[in-house]
Amino acid sequence: FLNNNLLLISGGLVFFIAVLIYLLQQPTFRIQLREAVLRLPLVGTWLLESETARWAAMLGTLLENRVALMRALELAGQGIMLPSLHAKLNQVTRSVRSGVSLSQALQDNEALTATGHNLIRVGEKSGELPKMLRSLAKLLEQSGRVRMKRFLLLLEPIAILVIGSVIGVIVTGIILAITSMNQIK
Repeated sequence: FLNNNLLLISGGLVFFIAVLIYLLQQPTFRIQLREAVLRLPLVGTWLLESETARWAAMLGTLLENRVALMRALELAGQGIMLPSLHAKLNQVTRSVRSGVSLSQALQDNEALTATGHNLIRVGEKSGELPKMLRSLAKLLEQSGRVRMKRFLLLLEPIAILVIGSVIGVIVTGIILAITSMNQIK
């Protein structure tokens, strides 16, 4: 089949790659792709945690260096690549600007986990918000590492099964070819 349709298959492959490159250059497609990846079971949670950790680390660093809270929220929010999280954090910034505390705004917009809300609330009450934000970032980074290790532990047996199946198909094909040669004679 491949020999008979080589031109058609290679043309289809080139067309597919060209369409994929074109789509990846479109900002709306990239946004939709990020949102689709965010809905995946393992990868989505890991991606959300890593983005939140980046935000918390950036905000903590900015606050440690005496940047005003509103400006720090705006700057930290600019680094977020996930549109849904970016929208939540923009709403948090608006809420804080209107006078709501940071922990309450984050909780109202469900921007963090319960642990994150508690850490930020404790940081606000103790006056150690930058330190708590850095702790939250470290906690989320550790959680992401653990999640990635679990994913790789799950991926290893699946890869072994797939590779074993491919080798089994190849060996079966070779054995069938050898036995059919014996039948011809």
